Amino acid sequence: MKKISIKQAFHDDYVSRVAGERLRHLIVESVQNKESVCLDFEGVVIASTSFFDEGIAKLALEGWDQELLKKWVRFERVNTRDRKVMERVCEFRGLKIDS
Repeated sequence: MKKISIKQAFHDDYVSRVAGERLRHLIVESVQNKESVCLDFEGVVIASTSFFDEGIAKLALEGWDQELLKKWVRFERVNTRDRKVMERVCEFRGLKIDS
């Protein structure tokens, strides 16, 4: 399992669409290599719908569903408020995240 520390990997930007797109590409690349991903949000508060939309929710546009997300991506230490924002943004795109 590939672990991505959001704080380390996105230390200079973890709120923009550009950063979210970069995250989505990292996830897709790992899955193409048959490697699951652990996204570790320790020490950061994202509070950005743009980052979550580009990074997670837009996976739905690439054919991802709840089962695929659950199989390949694990979320760790997500701030409670960020978790709610992420869930809402993903639901808007038709991608449900297990609570």
